[in-house]
Amino acid sequence: MVQETEIKASIVAINLKDSEPTVQNMHIIGNSAYALLPQLLKAYRDNGHLTARQKNFNHKLNSDQVVIEHSFGILKAKFRRLQYLQMGSIERISSAVSTCCILHNICIDPKDHTENLAEPDMIQEPHPPQPNDAQACNYRDNICNNL
Repeated sequence: MVQETEIKASIVAINLKDSEPTVQNMHIIGNSAYALLPQLLKAYRDNGHLTARQKNFNHKLNSDQVVIEHSFGILKAKFRRLQYLQMGSIERISSAVSTCCILHNICIDPKDHTENLAEPDMIQEPHPPQPNDAQACNYRDNICNNL
């Protein structure tokens, strides 16, 4: 399991910070270990003063994150090599994961049960606040207000 401090300092995190979003209105969902960026969306920090809309946004984002983590858990159990990828390029990571998704879909068989596969590790510890990008804050607020 990669430590959260390693994630924040990873090549991928640095590349995300230094890159422009490649597709309009698309983003990566991150947890509180990451800074809010136009291309990396994360939940509002709950300081006890969130609006109902912000709480709804957090709930929907967290629900999506659980589905994504579960899906990656299935992929990592089925394609164990994914647990040991050492890639710094977002494009290469995306290609590797997409390839595994395609192979998974090709291999789906009614007798191929995935419910016994290991669940993804869930980190429940709080993370220190990360700086927020003003453009990313506006983007997140816009999504929140339109839910």
